[in-house]
Formats: sequence, structure tokens, C-alpha cells
Amino acid sequence: MTGQASHFAWKRNFFAGSCVAMALGALACTGQIGSGGSPSSGTGGAGSDPMTNPPGGTGGGTGAGTGGRPGGTGAGMGTGTGGGTGAGTGGSSGTGGAGAGTGGSSALTLDNGRTVIRRLNRTEYNLTVRDLLGTSMTPGDNLPAEPATDLFDTLGEFLDVAELQAETWEGAASALAAELFALPTTDPKRTKVFVCTLTTGAEATCARKILTTFARRAFRRPPAAAEIDSLMALIDKVRAGGTYNDGLQAAITAILLSPHFLYKEETSMGLAANAAAKPLNAYELATRLSYFLWSSMPDDALSASADSGKLVSDAELSAQVDRMLADAKAVTLTSNFARQWLTLYRLDPGISFDAKLFPAFNDDLRASAQQETATFFSHLISDNLPIPTLINADFTYANARLAKHYGLTSGAPTGTALARVSLAGTPRAGVLTQASYLMGNAHPDVTSPVQRGKWILERILCSPTPPPPMNVNTAFTAPDTVGLTARAQLEMHRADAVCASCHNFLDPLGVGLENFDAIGAYRTTDNGAPVDAHGMYPGSGGTFSSGAELAKLISQDARYPTCVTKNLLTYGAGRSFAASDALAYARGISERAMAAGGGNWRSWLSMIVSSDAFRTNRPDDPQ
Repeated sequence: MTGQASHFAWKRNFFAGSCVAMALGALACTGQIGSGGSPSSGTGGAGSDPMTNPPGGTGGGTGAGTGGRPGGTGAGMGTGTGGGTGAGTGGSSGTGGAGAGTGGSSALTLDNGRTVIRRLNRTEYNLTVRDLLGTSMTPGDNLPAEPATDLFDTLGEFLDVAELQAETWEGAASALAAELFALPTTDPKRTKVFVCTLTTGAEATCARKILTTFARRAFRRPPAAAEIDSLMALIDKVRAGGTYNDGLQAAITAILLSPHFLYKEETSMGLAANAAAKPLNAYELATRLSYFLWSSMPDDALSASADSGKLVSDAELSAQVDRMLADAKAVTLTSNFARQWLTLYRLDPGISFDAKLFPAFNDDLRASAQQETATFFSHLISDNLPIPTLINADFTYANARLAKHYGLTSGAPTGTALARVSLAGTPRAGVLTQASYLMGNAHPDVTSPVQRGKWILERILCSPTPPPPMNVNTAFTAPDTVGLTARAQLEMHRADAVCASCHNFLDPLGVGLENFDAIGAYRTTDNGAPVDAHGMYPGSGGTFSSGAELAKLISQDARYPTCVTKNLLTYGAGRSFAASDALAYARGISERAMAAGGGNWRSWLSMIVSSDAFRTNRPDDPQ
């Protein structure tokens, strides 16, 4: 059974078991909770081309994967000629796709990938119940941690449903409903749900109105009459042994346990012989858009746009994107998307460094560094800055603690609040010289050029290296010989031809940032010897002698805007775009956007939303 078909089996089992037997607010679900359709474990092979395929090289390469993602992960980012195939044995198979024609623009043909029906992840669940009920409870914190696949926790294929998941949902639904019904009758959070007052003899009319209104918001679409009839029947069953209020609370709890609430449904999904992409309807598009920009349910304005059918038009969709990006809830593009993409979670409390080697490190520095990158990324969007600014910005956001750490004096802030500061005349530029990246890709006692280079290739250029051979010692420790630098160690390491095949690409990027120590402070020596940060940019022939010069070359790499597109599509559409046909599509729409002069962050987000990949989905082929 395919991953998507298994998700539908879960839904059928959920309804078959009723999951609405309730007495006095205590829910007992008798339906079988399926596994959520987890594909076979593992990921696709690296393919033959990711590192030997710089811009202008030969595209394609063969990649076979067992992770169930179309085409596996064996795909290069080259813009030259090539091809290749890939197959995933854990789910839907795909076509490996080809590189773009030499010197030409990439095709805009949508890849063969599909988004399986997927549940809300922990963050989305918390934010959805907040916006639905006005609660400050965060029951999603008690749910099992979700895996990050292709960097993000939004891929439906990997969001399983285990017994603990179902039990937590059940407890959360009961607690949320109980909190709602305990509110004073005049509380705005209660009156938003109780749109009328139960009066003797007319309870059914009011209850139906309450449930219809609440289900419309919870299901993110108008409920069917049969769905409301079922909830009304539940009320009658429960109030036979209690009160009408008990029955209504049971019905609200049932809505919070419904797959229509817990899952982001799309009618384009299901089993079908014709796997052609189908446009999402207005409600499905509103849901995708809202969870992309806000990690939560549509608000009243977006729901009204869906109700009118206007949302599917280009003009209305663009207007809604502009409105939603201006809303405070768009902060989730930083707290959720950027946190995962730029690995800001690595600077959560608990990260530590050798106190003797790095006495300047403390929790204030850690928190300031994490907030610096978050604030910096938020302003990329709010100020609609060019896409390359992430990498080559001549400014950052610092407080007094960070300014001291960076050696900033002119115009440096004096308090704890972050303020924009210029980096002109300093050795820093963009996110790669910010402490969050430098700390997050270092060891407690020494820098890690390999890890820093690997991060750039995977997250900024979407050109990951294959995993190291088995039984290879990948530890990188501080040398015990004075004068032996990290660069010198890595040069000895590359003497092994097996290691050199990947490290020839990893190491130049990492050593270009060796002027920054493990906690991101600038230095000119390493282990008693001068730092040598010069190098040749892999594949382009460009040279650099500092981190700032390296950042400039990365920001000019044609793979970078494509990688931004690939990551936004993965996060927003909830499926992998790692296969070569998906990367070719991402490259095509990126090139089109750049050619049209749309290379700013807000226009890039609009481009993602208006793309075929975001506005359509494919039904699953019968297996």
C-alpha cells in the first residue's frame, strides 16, 4: 500500500470506530489508529553527480532511494546537459529528470511529486488551537517529536500517527473543550464559539448553528449536513444521561478529534488512474497558504475569500499573500521555517563550549546570537530585501553583548535590545559570519571546517555530499602539535583519494571561514599559526581570501536561488523536492522570477504561492 493510501486507510478506520462515544466529556475511541503511512525507512542514494556537477556541468545522475520520495535524493544541481532516473521503493516512484539545456533556461514542467494527506505537526497544532479557541494552552508540546525530512517537519509522508499521538490528541481535545465551557458566558473567546444561546425548547436550533459555525472554522471548509447531523446525534446520546450542555461539549470535543481537523485534507488526493495534477479548490488553497505563511488555520478574511471562490484568482491570491505577510502571525516564517532551515535550534539552551578555551561564551551570548539571525531573517521579508542579502548583507542586528563579541565600535548599541548595525569595513557579511551559524557548526573545543562546508552545500546550495564510507573516523579534534592548523590537518586528510572525492568540495568552503573561531569571534591565528582562509570556489574558478569574499561568491552561485525555492516549496507544499525533476522545476521558476526582476523575498514568497507545485496536487496511482 502506498503512503497516501495508508493515510486514507487510517481515516477510514478512524470513522469506522466512531471515536465519538462520550459520557460527561470523556472520549473513548474504539477505532484502530493506523501508522500514518510511514514509508520504508532510509533515504535515496546520493547519485553520481551532486558534487561533480557545479553550475555549467553535466546534470542528472542516477539516484535510487528507499524513502518513498519521487526519484530518491540522487539529483544534481547542474545547469548543463544530462539525465538519469531514480526510484523510491517506500512510496511513489518518480522520474529522475534532467539538467537544463546547456546555456538555456530550465523547463517549467511540474515534477511528478505529490503531497500525501498529512496531519498537523506539533507547532501547527498549538497555533491552530490558539487561533480556533483563543487558548494559551500548548498541548502540542506533549506530542512526540516529529522527524525533519529534507530539513523540515512538514512532509506528510513522514508524519506518522502512533498510539501516543492518538492518546495525546484525545486528552488535549477533552481539556480544550473543558476550558472553553468553563469560561464566563461573556468572555470573547467563548462568544466566538457560542454564536447563540441555548434556550429551553430551541436548543437544537442553536446547537446546530454553533456546531456548523465552529466546524466551518475547525475543518477549514463548510461542513456537510451529514457531518452536523452526526454531531447532533452525539448530543442527543450524551444528554440522555446528562444535560444539553454536556452533549454540546461532547460534540465540540469530537470536532477537535476529527480527521477533518487534525489533517489537512485535499480532495485532489486519493486513488485514481490518472495522476495528472489537479488544482486545489479555494478551501484547500486557503489551508495551504495559511499553514505556509502562518503555520496555522485561515483567519476570517482568508476564509471569506475562499467562501467567495475569489481566492483561486491570481489577483486575489497575491493580495492575500501581501495582507498575510503584513500580519504579526507571519513571524512563523522565522520561528518555524528559518529556525529549521538555518538550524537555529542548535543554539537552544544546552549548547556549550570548553570554558577554558572560550571563556567569553555564556547564555547571554548564545541567546543573543540566536535572536540576531531570527531578527535578521525577519527583516529580509518585512523590508523585502534581495534574495542574496541573506548571504552577503553588509549589516546585521546586534545588542551590546554581540557588538563586543564582533568587535563593533562605530554606532554599536549599548543595551540588550537588538538594533541594526553596519558591517562595512568589518570582516563579516551575511548569515555565514553570524555567531548562530558559526557556533552551530563547531565542536565544543575547536572549529569544524567540514561541518561548516557541509551546511553550506546542503542548506544553501542544495548540493549535499554522499555520506562518508562506513568505518571512516569523522572526528575532528584540536591538534596536539603547535602550529598545525585545521587547514593543514584537512590537507593531510585529502591525501586519501577516497576522502578527497568529497572533501575537495567541503573543505574550501569551511576553511574560508577559519578566521572565525568556534563561538564566532574573529581571529587571525589558529593553534599558534596564521589563519589561511584563501581558496578557490568549487566549480566556478573564483578565488577568495576571506569569509566575506566567500559569501559574495556563494550569493552569486546559480544554485543558491534554486535552493531557496526548493526549500520553500518543501516546507510549504509538504513534500520532497529533492528528485532531479523537482529540482529542475524549482530551477525553472527561480530563473523566471530572476529574469522578471522579482528577486526579493516577498516577491519570492508570492512566486512560491502562485506556482503550479503549490496550487495543485496529484492523486495517487492505484497499486
